[in-house]
Amino acid sequence: MSSEDSQREKFLIVAFPSAGLVGAFAISYLIAQLQMKDIGELEITKISPSYMIENGKIYGPIRIYNKNNIYAILSGIPLSPLSTYELIIKSIEFAKSNGIKKIIIPRGLEVNEKFIGEPISYGLVANKNSKSLFDEYNLPLVPGATILGADASVISALKNSDAAGIVLYTTCRMMMPDDDAIIKSIKTLSDIIKVKVETEKFEERLEKINKDNQKMIDETRKYFENTSRTSASIPTPGIG
Repeated sequence: MSSEDSQREKFLIVAFPSAGLVGAFAISYLIAQLQMKDIGELEITKISPSYMIENGKIYGPIRIYNKNNIYAILSGIPLSPLSTYELIIKSIEFAKSNGIKKIIIPRGLEVNEKFIGEPISYGLVANKNSKSLFDEYNLPLVPGATILGADASVISALKNSDAAGIVLYTTCRMMMPDDDAIIKSIKTLSDIIKVKVETEKFEERLEKINKDNQKMIDETRKYFENTSRTSASIPTPGIG
């Protein structure tokens, strides 16, 4: 890392499966495009629900990546509300210990299936230290939504901390994955963290991302099928 990189502000992006797989797939694409390095794992419980084994090495489901001033924490499995709260709390602790001042959590914000229009990325003010980020990035505020389950845990963790973090909601439909919403999330994230990412290559990489994340897709679909509206959703009339 050059001295110039070390002086740039640091960002932490935290993602795990949500509606449309928006945040998880957006981060998977950014990790590939920026050639971020896997630098370890984040443990949120003493007993992990799953492991990956490759060439005799054990990998936990929540990985940490880094490239210069950009850090990412990505969970390959959907999380319960309690596990989500612990994930965000430990992500905040990770940020503080590594001198990271800004935390971004990309999520999907489900809209009515009948809604016609391009995806929109909104920001959510979680605490008093988050407000300045909206002016800096010129993000529209969420006009109105119902926040349940894991998404409510994200807000609770941020609300009760002094971290300068924002939840970046992108409107999507409940499909796995929602390509248009993911591309919109990627573009918004790249503007915030000030990196150039070619979304034109998204379609050609989507097949590989789908294959690499098939378990995530299957488990997320099963998670939403077995729960009752545990995602964040926005009323259609509120979009405009």
